[in-house]
Amino acid sequence: MEELLHKYFGYTQFRPLQREIIEGVMNKKDSFVLMPTGGGKSLCFQLPALMLPGLTVVVSPLIALMKDQVDGLIASGVPAAFINSSLFQSDIDERMRAIKRGKIKLLYVAPERLVMPSFLAFLAEIPISLFAIDEAHCISEWGHDFRSEYRQLRILRKNFPDVPVMAMTATATQRVQQDILEQLKFGKTALRYKASFDRANLHYAVLPKEKQFVRLLQFLKGHKDEAGIIYCFSKKSTDALAAALCEKGFKALPYHAGLDAATRTKNQEKFVKDEIDIICATIAFGMGIDKSNVRFVVHYDLPKSIAGYYQETGRAGRDGLESDCLLFFSYGDKHKIEYFFTEIQNERELRVAQEELKSMLDYAESHSCRRKILLNYFGEHYPKENCGNCDNCMSRGASETIDATREAQMFLSCVARIDQRFGIKYVIDVLRGSEDQRILSNRHHDLSTYGIGKDKKVKYWQALAHELISNKYLVQDAANYNVLRLTPAAWEVMKGERKVEIRRIDETAGGSDSVASSRPSAQAAELPSGHKDLFEKLRALRKNIAEKHGMAPYMIFHDSSLRDMTVRLPKTKSEFLEVLGVGESKADKYGKLFLEEIAAYQREHSITKLNLPKASYIPPPESQTTLASFRLYKQGMSAADISSERKISLTSVMAHLEVYIASKEITDISAFVSEQKIAPIKAAFEKYGDAVLSPVMDALGKDGFTYEELRVVRAFLFAGRS
Repeated sequence: MEELLHKYFGYTQFRPLQREIIEGVMNKKDSFVLMPTGGGKSLCFQLPALMLPGLTVVVSPLIALMKDQVDGLIASGVPAAFINSSLFQSDIDERMRAIKRGKIKLLYVAPERLVMPSFLAFLAEIPISLFAIDEAHCISEWGHDFRSEYRQLRILRKNFPDVPVMAMTATATQRVQQDILEQLKFGKTALRYKASFDRANLHYAVLPKEKQFVRLLQFLKGHKDEAGIIYCFSKKSTDALAAALCEKGFKALPYHAGLDAATRTKNQEKFVKDEIDIICATIAFGMGIDKSNVRFVVHYDLPKSIAGYYQETGRAGRDGLESDCLLFFSYGDKHKIEYFFTEIQNERELRVAQEELKSMLDYAESHSCRRKILLNYFGEHYPKENCGNCDNCMSRGASETIDATREAQMFLSCVARIDQRFGIKYVIDVLRGSEDQRILSNRHHDLSTYGIGKDKKVKYWQALAHELISNKYLVQDAANYNVLRLTPAAWEVMKGERKVEIRRIDETAGGSDSVASSRPSAQAAELPSGHKDLFEKLRALRKNIAEKHGMAPYMIFHDSSLRDMTVRLPKTKSEFLEVLGVGESKADKYGKLFLEEIAAYQREHSITKLNLPKASYIPPPESQTTLASFRLYKQGMSAADISSERKISLTSVMAHLEVYIASKEITDISAFVSEQKIAPIKAAFEKYGDAVLSPVMDALGKDGFTYEELRVVRAFLFAGRS
């Protein structure tokens, strides 16, 4: 498994749960995989496809996604193909003949084609090893993207009772998960895997819509020449925003259902191929791309649900680099969305839509950790109070509360004295003693609350107003121009019967002129200037190669791979193979060109390698499944006993315990590897490096050693250095 992982995909170790999922497939078990975008779901069926004797059939919802994934697999040396309506019948016939000859290992099809009687009859003649259903949430009527044709996939169990089925999704509540399992007729023996929904590299932020376009331009300055998606509520606003950005010098195009199919395809391809930087789109865009270097996702309007929002923000940072997710929020968006609820006839569907919108509003209005809210929606507990990577947690004093009872009384009293007939801005103007004509005409300058808040900045009162709304002292009447209404709790505050404690308000942050991110470009972050320039050279080379082969640049190499090249400065093919994401096929196809570019740049600019740590091995992270094995180990169970108890392979158990050897929680490895073997394994690591195990195993001789022993010693040596 590890040899194939490096040979075809260029990685030296699995991400959390990938090994266990692949082993379940190899044992012909049905499996449900819930894993966030960028978590590595595709590898969980792509790698077994290379190991199993028959054909793996992948159900994918969109033609563009099929083509991208197949092009990427072919670039990595994997024999893959797709069959869909974009092909001529002659092309389809040719691919079906290749499948019959065993020349194709992975076949991508849409659900509509898969359930055709003629296509099912064709597959019945082929040895099938696995059905992999991508975007499985489309099966459920409770999901945010239900598609009736997905519902028909239950036929797979009837027609192919002995072929395992894998259902995968990045977004599914508990109710949706259960519906998927029932519809696909998964039995009690089906395996279930749930990875963390936490996308640690994504920064979440919410800004009010005042001066929205100005704020957007300020935000985009921090993402110059980077790829991003801006989601809009309507087709009209999508077109208008794309045009406005072009006038400001940005390379942007629209994407929505109002455009003809040819224009949509052309605009999408330009975005995927880095010919433009920004796509302005309705929710129709996103699932059809597999672009890894999207550095930001902006929601120009409020999404209808957290599930949809999470999936759309999931387009950002698929390569693991820092990326931004910015939402512009106005309470008026709620009314716009609710207008479309009038078209919903089914009472249950209406209730679901209202519940989803309320959850989205709670997220947008909250002053607590946004990551915590997102994970809680999917039933996952986030243990930290401060994630350190959302606007609320990064604000100064985010975890500090203050007594704001006096200021709250002032604000609430002002709302009461103007008869609850105005919005936030008007209340603040009265408090700060504005001489606006409306205030004078209404004689509100005669109120006792007029001017009593002039010692505080506008930003302070804006933040306090939103805190009072968030804490249910005030509500905004969306049907009546967002005027403020007092709740019973507000009257208790004004009478002195209740204290108001809120998060400390930072008057220098937030407010009308702030932007969500001032971080440097993630693409070349933490690289010295010479290396940043080389990074751009490699990007240009990648784009030229992609254009020549009619491919998207990220299919050649991800940005993370280019960044690793600029750090390592490889000189030979063997050194090039050490770069993150470089497998043998890509090294053969593109290695010479990239090595020449790196060498030429070094000669011209005299840049040198950055100081890399001696050990390039990085231990796998702790997870719920690794912790379960470790707890049994601490109870005195052997690795073999744990394997039997948890019904997982010995290899998986050792991969779990490796985490705790590397972190020094297991200090005695004599139960896993004999003392006589440690010295030769250590010597081989010193000679060949410890990032990839296959060359070390080849040097030692496979008859006398196991991969489990190599992993144990590697983790043990790492613990000694750390």
